[in-house]
Amino acid sequence: MTIGILSAMHEEIHLISSKISDRQITTIGNRDYISGTLEGQKVVAGFSRWGKVAASQTATTLITKFNADKIIFTGVAGAIATELQIGDVVISKDLVQHDMDASAIPAFKKFEVPLLGITHFIADSDLIRLALDAAHNYLSLIRSQNIEHSALDEYNIHSPNVHFGTIASGDQFIADHAKIKELRHAINGLLCIEMEGAAVAQVCHEHQIPFVVIRAISDKADSNAIHDFPNFVKNIVSHYSYGIIRAVLKNL
Repeated sequence: MTIGILSAMHEEIHLISSKISDRQITTIGNRDYISGTLEGQKVVAGFSRWGKVAASQTATTLITKFNADKIIFTGVAGAIATELQIGDVVISKDLVQHDMDASAIPAFKKFEVPLLGITHFIADSDLIRLALDAAHNYLSLIRSQNIEHSALDEYNIHSPNVHFGTIASGDQFIADHAKIKELRHAINGLLCIEMEGAAVAQVCHEHQIPFVVIRAISDKADSNAIHDFPNFVKNIVSHYSYGIIRAVLKNL
């Protein structure tokens, strides 16, 4: 069994990639894929870059060239639900493309992917369970993890929580209150937004590959997002991603 691991930013996946043993680097489509072993599992890690097309390409390569049997996407997201705080983790129940809209044609609903008849792509139940357990355990010991306490304090991360629900993806970095309000109204139960997960979910659906998306909340998708985002990714998310992913792999 081969587990594909994806992130949209180098900082999100660098620590994971650096811990892979017996590593081999294969370059396809201007992307490096790191294959080897991590926590006793055969893995291949890919840095997709931002956006749905980039993530779709990388996920497809993981499946078709590296024979990934399951895919885990890890990275950051902006909060939509008011209860989410910076440093919380969201595990995907399902994913929707918030910028997909062919509803001007009467046959299609808003967010429906034409010809698939699907608006929400459902994550794999076994991977969900493993990701929830791993995230709960990791965050419950947040002060004993390999994260500088000064970094945790900078973002007021003291007792972060795990959430389970809907994630929306689109080719926009959202930092606008009006857009947040629009998305809350349009998508029931929406927790957070990012730029890749639902595209990866569609690729996995079409190839019948189990998947889960794990997102750390880096910002509130408001005017502070651009300021908060880079430091959070650098100082927090690499540790979150590695700590949670390694626990998932141990228990597969």
